[in-house]
Amino acid sequence: MAQEKQIPSDTVDGVWTVVTRTSTYLLDFGEMTLLRAPGVGGSGGGAWEVSELRRDSEDIPLLGVKVCEVGSSAQFWVRAIEDPDVRTWRITTPVVSIERIG
Repeated sequence: MAQEKQIPSDTVDGVWTVVTRTSTYLLDFGEMTLLRAPGVGGSGGGAWEVSELRRDSEDIPLLGVKVCEVGSSAQFWVRAIEDPDVRTWRITTPVVSIERIG
């Protein structure tokens, strides 16, 4: 699979991996889910601390992508599993790589 520079905000299909300085994210637009694997695949030395977030390593409902491009922090719009009325942003450390895998 080819490396990409960004995931466009109007993306509606595919499965993507996004590696940040501290974690790897799996975005599945068919299922509209986001999974964060903290501390997996990141690079960048000791300047970045891996934070623990609720629902790490679990699929959470993905509502959309505001920004996701190499070199910048990604912003993912997600919904709380336990309460469909609660929506929030997941903002990442800087993105190192993006790949469409499906």
